[in-house]
Amino acid sequence: MNPPNFYTDYETILKRIRAIDPIKYAKTRNFVNGEVSYLSPYVTHGIISTKTIAEIVLEKYSVKESEKLLAELGWREFFHRVWQAEGDKIFNDLRYDQAQVTSGITPNAIIEAQTQIKALDHNISRLKETGYMHNHARMWTASVSGNVAKTHWYQPARWMYYHLLDGDLASNTLSWQWIVGSFSHKKYYTNQENLNKYSDQKERQTWLDVPYEAFEAMSIPAVLEPRTELKLENEFPVSTASPIEEADKTILLYSIWNLDPLWRQDEEGLRLLWIEPEMHKDFALSPKRWKFITHWASQIEGLKIFVGTKDHLFKINASELKIFTREYPATQSWPGKRDSRYWLYPETSGYYKNFFSYWKDAHKEIEGLKKLHQPHKSS
Repeated sequence: MNPPNFYTDYETILKRIRAIDPIKYAKTRNFVNGEVSYLSPYVTHGIISTKTIAEIVLEKYSVKESEKLLAELGWREFFHRVWQAEGDKIFNDLRYDQAQVTSGITPNAIIEAQTQIKALDHNISRLKETGYMHNHARMWTASVSGNVAKTHWYQPARWMYYHLLDGDLASNTLSWQWIVGSFSHKKYYTNQENLNKYSDQKERQTWLDVPYEAFEAMSIPAVLEPRTELKLENEFPVSTASPIEEADKTILLYSIWNLDPLWRQDEEGLRLLWIEPEMHKDFALSPKRWKFITHWASQIEGLKIFVGTKDHLFKINASELKIFTREYPATQSWPGKRDSRYWLYPETSGYYKNFFSYWKDAHKEIEGLKKLHQPHKSS
């Protein structure tokens, strides 16, 4: 089953949120053809927030019925709280050194979807074609790349981030580290039985068809041995804005992670999406991703794009300007007043070593959601 059209409009996103059945989601979300929301690209780019999703779902369903969905939204915020607390440390082995690494280069079989495992190859091919990959398939890919092929997580994580429409620096990076054991106390392995259970493929007698206890001593399968250094490059959009040379306007400074059409929508000023090429040097985005970004930028009335450095953008001292932006770890050096993001669990902040300790605190905030959002009763 292919994902829906991601190049839509804001009202279509709201309709998709209203159509979510959190009960079916909880029961089927681990299956690649399960009842998932396909909302992640919009959350990554700040078009909608985790809190908006929760508020709309809770108009119809109870907190108890929605708890699994609320927890999964919590994972997103957990990763971002870690990023806020640890900064660029998340782009290295965060808690432990990844063990048994033999290479830093991604296997060709992963990049080319030629692993000889049908469920894996199908999902990798779909990722490259559509920019979408089911979360369970991401775990399979990371497990095979990092733990079976014994590749350090950094390069294959960059490759996956490049192709994903919802590629999130914190979620993607820390998820890979969780799989390979550098952000968790043990590695995550998947085998053929697991893929058969949660995909629409049923294979036997593959190199992945082994019991879990066999992985630690397993040699790297021959199909995963060939490797080629991968170059990931950006194709930035064309600037539509001129450098700022006057101090008589309010600047509403957007990033690719804040494309919220409702952000300060009634305020007068120059709306500007600023793309710093250097920021995307290590974590490039695919042409599909840039197309997605420019599509949603076009949904914001009057928004112009500027691609360039700070010195190129601001021809006068930025401190002379009235600038507003929205908080995000990657844009901490940007000038201006920072609006807070629309957190689902705003009181649960700071560094947590794992999601379970985070969720213990975040779960307390669910009681507040319960009081604010009582589901409508059917007549």
